[in-house]
Amino acid sequence: MEKYDLLDVPHLIYVMDPMCSWCYGFAPVLHQLKKEQEGKLNFKLVLGGLRPGTTEPMGNEMKAAVKQHWQEVEKATEQPFDFGFFERESFVYDTEPACRAVVTMRYLQLEKELEMAEEVQRAFYARNNDVTKADVLAEIALGLGIAEDTFLEKFHSDEMKEKTQQDFKIARHLQANAFPSLYLLVGHNLSLLSRGYRLYDALEAKLKEALKGAQPK
Repeated sequence: MEKYDLLDVPHLIYVMDPMCSWCYGFAPVLHQLKKEQEGKLNFKLVLGGLRPGTTEPMGNEMKAAVKQHWQEVEKATEQPFDFGFFERESFVYDTEPACRAVVTMRYLQLEKELEMAEEVQRAFYARNNDVTKADVLAEIALGLGIAEDTFLEKFHSDEMKEKTQQDFKIARHLQANAFPSLYLLVGHNLSLLSRGYRLYDALEAKLKEALKGAQPK
């Protein structure tokens, strides 16, 4: 957390993974919260790393567990899912490339970082695109105005791999062991607003309470 310690302006810190289904479900809630707090709070995205570095293909047991999560998210949030995903054979659920794609966008065009995360989510969940593949991620970046060659050169760099690992370390430091997680940072005061999915009204109430508690006595 050292990189945040000197910030005077209150920050919302959002820890997520583009291949986390509850983060996908949480996207509309986060949008509403960001819109309501625009100009009042700064926003920082941290890539948490749900399953970074996974090498084993999904087996039937894991497919069944993941499918149940997707069904729960679909029911709770009404976000669209393409369940054709579960017909894939030998899919390796490695979330590091998708996380690194978002970190890459951070360093290419910061204002589109969250949009990149959301486009990766939509590509994976709603369109059944394989977002573990660099060419698929580059095509998403192209849709946001970044040339594929420019994106891929940065994406494959050791620097972006290291920066992505730094995000994972920050997430662990925050003890963000469930995604999505949302924190409020005011000076040196860090408050947990949500660990896991939360509806907007409950989240707004928690934020107001945390802001009030962070005011000087």
